[in-house]
Amino acid sequence: MITDKNGQQNNDPKVTVIVPVYNVEPFLEECVQSILAQSYENIEIVLVDDGSTDNSGKMCDGFRLKDDRIVVIHKENGGLSSARNAGIEAATGDYYLFVDSDDVISPSMIDTMVSKAIEYDTDIVSSLITEDMALLETGDREKVKTFTVPEGLKSIFSDGLVVTSSSGKMYAASLWDDIRFPTDRIFEDFATIYKVIMASKGKIVSFEDYNYYYRPNPNSITKASFSHKRMQFYDVASSVMSDMQNEYSGLVPVIRKRVTRQSISYYRDMSKSGYDDKEDIRYVIRMVRKGVFKYLFSSYNFKSKMYGVMIALFPGWARSYAKKI
Repeated sequence: MITDKNGQQNNDPKVTVIVPVYNVEPFLEECVQSILAQSYENIEIVLVDDGSTDNSGKMCDGFRLKDDRIVVIHKENGGLSSARNAGIEAATGDYYLFVDSDDVISPSMIDTMVSKAIEYDTDIVSSLITEDMALLETGDREKVKTFTVPEGLKSIFSDGLVVTSSSGKMYAASLWDDIRFPTDRIFEDFATIYKVIMASKGKIVSFEDYNYYYRPNPNSITKASFSHKRMQFYDVASSVMSDMQNEYSGLVPVIRKRVTRQSISYYRDMSKSGYDDKEDIRYVIRMVRKGVFKYLFSSYNFKSKMYGVMIALFPGWARSYAKKI
């Protein structure tokens, strides 16, 4: 709950929307306009031009001239985490919202989130993300679920209603006082959002309405042909499990099942793309074998489970099978 210096409830908190921008000229206009079109007006938009080499930086300056709620930062290219961190440093709002610069949000997203934050006295509000723009503002915003910290952590680790992504959520600014995105690795959301949930006061609210359109990017690191860089997932997962051991040890098996699922997906991607680093391949097979039995009793889909068994028992066949699907 946001209060002023006299301890009075603030029913009109400022929301800072942080937008990292890098070479998104074809999509930036649509993204920024969706933020400017918000029915909730007390917003600040921080556009962080992360060393763009196209016209994205100039477009940011043009937007700033048209609306004084926009702040523009130009910096050397440092990657997504670096840009988000720069936005956090510049933010002056009571709440933060992260929007990627090729995505779109619904006109009522911030209004609804602020209302839920005040109504439920919470510092994290989450809504649904979709890859189909036609679904924006569909669903039931009155269908609300509250999560304790352990429940919220379990949800993000198991891809439940509250997901790992930093997008689609509004956070009290105070949660980020001592937290930043890591700049030395990918999977920055997986490495960060659980820390933000642990820093919350114990209640996360999610409403089942699609308010965030995620534009799929086939050229992103996690969706392109397999590369060694994606193996960073295991280091991040190991760090997360280590942090969970202290306060929420019961969630470690949940993370292990996610690691198994990711390993099954990795083996398929390695096989389909012809990835041939034998050490990485052996490591992924080992991780599947390590967790596949317990994975069979998880809520993940049946095909993933059966493919995991195939990898564990007959990795050569599994590799050939992946190339056919």
